[in-house]
Amino acid sequence: MNQKRCTAIVLAAGSGSRMKSDVAKQFMKLRGRPLIWYALHAIEESSVVDDCILVTGAEDISYVKKEIVEKFTFRKVAAIVAGGAERYDSVYLALRFIADGGLAVPNRDGYVFIHDGARPFLTEEILQRCYDGVTAHRACVAAMPVKDTIKIADHDNFAVRTPDRSALWQIQTPQVFETQLITEAYEKMMAWQNAADIRQADVLPQTALQEAGKKETTGQPPRITDDAMAVETFTDIPVKLVRGSYENIKVTTPEDMAAAEAFLENQFGRRQTAAKVFLLCGKICSGKSTYAEELRAEHHAVLLSVDEIMLAVFGLYAGDKHDEYTERLQNYLFAESVEIVQSGHSVILDWGFWTKQKRAAARAYYRNRGLACEFHYIDVDDKVWRERIERRNRMVSAGETEAYLIDDNLAKKFAGLFETPTADEIDVWVRR
Repeated sequence: MNQKRCTAIVLAAGSGSRMKSDVAKQFMKLRGRPLIWYALHAIEESSVVDDCILVTGAEDISYVKKEIVEKFTFRKVAAIVAGGAERYDSVYLALRFIADGGLAVPNRDGYVFIHDGARPFLTEEILQRCYDGVTAHRACVAAMPVKDTIKIADHDNFAVRTPDRSALWQIQTPQVFETQLITEAYEKMMAWQNAADIRQADVLPQTALQEAGKKETTGQPPRITDDAMAVETFTDIPVKLVRGSYENIKVTTPEDMAAAEAFLENQFGRRQTAAKVFLLCGKICSGKSTYAEELRAEHHAVLLSVDEIMLAVFGLYAGDKHDEYTERLQNYLFAESVEIVQSGHSVILDWGFWTKQKRAAARAYYRNRGLACEFHYIDVDDKVWRERIERRNRMVSAGETEAYLIDDNLAKKFAGLFETPTADEIDVWVRR
């Protein structure tokens, strides 16, 4: 039996008020990446989730589309939807988008994974456990047993009760449900909310509240703080708690950001045995060197550049042996990269990989040795490329950099030699 369709709803419509920042928390940088990048990357790489709806503030849609989705090539983001005033409004708008047929591939009888974009430590293991939970129980949430003793306090902050810690769980996301179930719960919740707003001091007949689907229709509407509570309150389906992770924190304060930095550093240490090779594809003057430095800083990787070595050994010109020396040096660096990765450190190969044949050969080289590799294509439009060539030439003429001039004929030659990659050749498409 085929897996039912799984759609993630990633919530990124918060503010930076508790972070004491003018920048919304989901866009703040964590080790060089926007915070939201980490959750979207986990979903992009997941074998569980098929597509994703990203919910953000209406004023941020253009920014998110260009600087998050397109810049980092998140192909699973099928739609960017404007959120509402409250978290539950944002979830409801995304659910309505699904119900109204907004997705290219419908998901009316599959599953929905609702995740806070400010939780950067989503993993494939958590997603898989949640998938197993929802297929067995129709509704589940990631959670962890609490470690601390919890006290129930009165209005004056005096402890009045100590619940049994063994029965208490800290709720996280993703929260996962059958699509129809969570949509039904939210429809009833929104109807109850609207009915309660209209009621105004209990003047609305109780039948109107009962029609909203609430189990207990007395008093004020409950304050729904998560999606599981909507299902618990407005349906008869119990919600299963599945194991998340103590690292699956929500980043809402500067202290949380510091903890996230520490978690990432710890993860980097654990990733040493899973090092990989990053192969940078792109034309000269496309911005590969700048991007390579960013990757090196992020992954603590070793950068291997043919151009840098050739320049150090031969200066600007290697004569008629240039192509021969370049090929021999590339082969040498391929072999060196294998040793480096096997020692636990990632490697960046920065020399363009201009042809389809060279890209296929490089991928096969590492696959045959059981090593992970990623092709990153630095894509730059022709106008920007020409401007960068002109800037390079000005710097060369002024003696500010040691490089050769690229005149129009040479630029045309380079453009003709470069074979633009197809989507199936590239793992990460970087637009500059």
